[in-house]
Amino acid sequence: MSSEGVSEILEEVAPISMRGKEINTGYVSKRGCNEWRMMDYENVSIMRSRHTCDHSSPDQDVRTSITFKRDTCPNQIKRPQSGSSH
Repeated sequence: MSSEGVSEILEEVAPISMRGKEINTGYVSKRGCNEWRMMDYENVSIMRSRHTCDHSSPDQDVRTSITFKRDTCPNQIKRPQSGSSH
């Protein structure tokens, strides 16, 4: 998907006005043609993954995730499942 299209969807789902203060200016990790960027705000964290080998292609975004930080969504601890199956 194009980076522009992803940015438009991000603005719709998590508008800049609701993200809060920027906590981290963006962690970037690169390996070969793959780039991961993490942006952390008071109310959300956004991760974008791009494949950047073809610089002329507008379709570089391959994965994006938004994590909302709210008291109404407490962290849940996954408990190991028992050995029995039902």
